[in-house]
Amino acid sequence: MQNIAGTPVEGDDFFGREGAIHSFWDLLGNHDILLLGPRRIGKTSLSRRLMVEARQHGWSTIEANVASCTDERAFVEKLAQAIKSEAGSRVGAALEAVGGLLNRIDRVRLPGDAGFDLSAKPEAWEAIASDALALLTRQSNETLIYIDELPIFLFNLLRFDVKTGKERVRRFLDWFRNDARDATRGKGLHWLMSGSVGLDTLVQTHGMADAINTLRQRALDPFSDEEALAFLERLAESYKLPVSLDDRKRLVAAIGWPQPYYLQLAFQNIRAMWREGQPVGPLIDDAINCLIEPGEDNDFHHWEERLRIQHEQSVADLAIALLTVACRKPDGASTTALFAEAQRLLPDLGEEQQKQRFIALRDVLIRDGYWAISETDGTRRCHFRLEPLRRWWSRRNTL
Repeated sequence: MQNIAGTPVEGDDFFGREGAIHSFWDLLGNHDILLLGPRRIGKTSLSRRLMVEARQHGWSTIEANVASCTDERAFVEKLAQAIKSEAGSRVGAALEAVGGLLNRIDRVRLPGDAGFDLSAKPEAWEAIASDALALLTRQSNETLIYIDELPIFLFNLLRFDVKTGKERVRRFLDWFRNDARDATRGKGLHWLMSGSVGLDTLVQTHGMADAINTLRQRALDPFSDEEALAFLERLAESYKLPVSLDDRKRLVAAIGWPQPYYLQLAFQNIRAMWREGQPVGPLIDDAINCLIEPGEDNDFHHWEERLRIQHEQSVADLAIALLTVACRKPDGASTTALFAEAQRLLPDLGEEQQKQRFIALRDVLIRDGYWAISETDGTRRCHFRLEPLRRWWSRRNTL
């Protein structure tokens, strides 16, 4: 197994997750899945492993990353291009049909478009997208459609169109539920969507929760301690590093939330520091601290950025302030202390409103992987799941 940190892993480099694969594959038979979680926790690797599973069962597979799409026209083009790539391996007629769809995309008119040729017959993006999916329903086999970063595309609609963005998001989600999914149900199409920011947060904030209530929302759990230890053992064997069981336990504890990416990163640092005959144990703390040094900490910036993508500025500022309180100690901060900080920052609200605002944000931070809750002697505390993230957050807020 290779020490890969950054790009999705496939084949022999994909490790574990058997329970998730079985659960997701079972769900895909009758449901569409929304997989949410921060970057670098293995969503793409798992999704591509599910695509392998699908192909082994005789399904076709299509993958499109829509993070760069800023409007519906770009989304439809990404979808059509992905279908074209899949069709290219089969029959010419399907390839020609997709080419016709791509030609129609130029005639789509969207809010804010300038210089549109009125002599050209305008096209609705929904019609082109639905026609593209109709091509897939004519196949004799099932098709798994994997759409990566769907929530970022929808947040882009809001960001780039402050006037009508909310209505466009609602229109897209209605099309996606009624035409893309419900109208093709039983016709061989199965959907897997993933995102590094919360689609659930978006729809709840804007009163659209009903638009995704038929999706099965799932998170990607970290490795169990047993899986993490076996994962590190496999890496150590591959690189002939003398990593003892105690070393592996210390490394898992130092990560705190053993997602494979962070285990790979720490192992990569250990490899860079280790010299022949040297014990590995004394290198572990330095390997973790290297992750958060300036110039090496780019991955952690996303955790702050996603708060500003998902929330209004005042909510994001409050979340950042609460995280800053909780980062001061490995065991976090009591909910009483955190609520006191929220009250200080929300002086214009009554106590009940302050309480509801705090509870809602606390639950978002737990759901999105920042915090876990612990309770000792009747005191509830919120602490960072990922210890390197806590150290990074602390360093960023310390002179």
